[in-house]
Amino acid sequence: MRRASIALGLVLGIASALSAQDHAIVLKAARIFDSKTGRLASPGQVWVKDGRIQPGAPPADAEVVDLGDRTLLPGLIDCHVHLTGKAGLDEISQLKESKADKLLDGVVNARKVLEAGFTTVRDCGSDTEFGDVSLRNAIARGELEGPRMLVSGPPFSITGGHGDTNGFPGDIRFDESNIVDSPEQAVAKVREWRKRGVDQIKIMATGGVLSNNDDPGAPSFSPEEFKAFVDEAARRGTYVCAHAHGDAGIRAAVEAGVRSIEHGSLMSPETARLMKQKGTFEVPTLYALESIVEPGNPLHVPAGSVAKARALMPQRRAGFKAALDAGVTIAYGTDIGVFDHARAAADFPLLVSYGMTPAQALQTATLNASQLLRLDKEIGTLEPGKAADIVAVDGDPLVNINTMLAVPFVMKGGKVWKKP
Repeated sequence: MRRASIALGLVLGIASALSAQDHAIVLKAARIFDSKTGRLASPGQVWVKDGRIQPGAPPADAEVVDLGDRTLLPGLIDCHVHLTGKAGLDEISQLKESKADKLLDGVVNARKVLEAGFTTVRDCGSDTEFGDVSLRNAIARGELEGPRMLVSGPPFSITGGHGDTNGFPGDIRFDESNIVDSPEQAVAKVREWRKRGVDQIKIMATGGVLSNNDDPGAPSFSPEEFKAFVDEAARRGTYVCAHAHGDAGIRAAVEAGVRSIEHGSLMSPETARLMKQKGTFEVPTLYALESIVEPGNPLHVPAGSVAKARALMPQRRAGFKAALDAGVTIAYGTDIGVFDHARAAADFPLLVSYGMTPAQALQTATLNASQLLRLDKEIGTLEPGKAADIVAVDGDPLVNINTMLAVPFVMKGGKVWKKP
């Protein structure tokens, strides 16, 4: 009953947010971030009408929103989320969540992510029988509050790989429609998933951390299977993103032509240079591992997964440095669903601590992310003609990146969803 009330409240709240936003609005602040150059300009001003950033001077009767000593930025983009995932559930509790429960979790989580300043997300895996497609469509229609979504449906795994349900007796049956063990199956599944309405294809190129009986360092699909996924996705007008921790699996996925590597924990300098050569993006999801090894295990992560995370962490910094040194384009992604969705900005401080400048960290969640999602003509910069996705943060994020952890102002598509 409580979840139904929350969902109804979201719908009713949206009605007021969607009304009276077709007039001109001028946003003023002390600074504005240029995501193309990585620089700030002072003072900051943008004016919007009909959901778009407008050129020139605003009309005299425009509504003025003065945000004071804050910085205007493009709406943030998270390229790796799981909106229908619920953080903090142990293995048995996860199995007790129905697909309907998970979809309602997605409604609540979508609002959390938007309030954190993320106006666009790429959902990288949902086991709700394409409930992520329904959630995306409801948000796009204005019926639910949340970020613009690009969705993957259930991610593809080999038998016994990350994405298969392992560790339970064989007489307990789970949905295995996402299991692929041949190039022919890969082609057929890409076609079916596109028929179901997904935006991109997600594959598990190596083992994972939050799974039983597989090795994060070991590659999964054969070269022929990798290539079948990539080629068929291209024929169907989309691309493949690949979960990959181990270097061999990263390299195999990159050689096959995937568009992005998710995590990339054990990447070697040689593989990083190959990624740069091929134009492959990396989505590092740094905080996800940190959350798994937090003292006291507040997320109820199984002991085997905690051990995997601890083993990866000392090597992950070297993998990130390899990508950074090679000039690989890094796009922001968190893996939220592993941890709570309200903490979608948690990767910003880690990106800086791992060697990025604050400006580079902000570019990962704006310009770079929009390019990865092939939406750079629509979002990612505060340029005239683009969607009016705009956030504001307190102070100067180039001086203190931690100011990104609390976003007091959010506009999506010219509509103000959150303000101080």
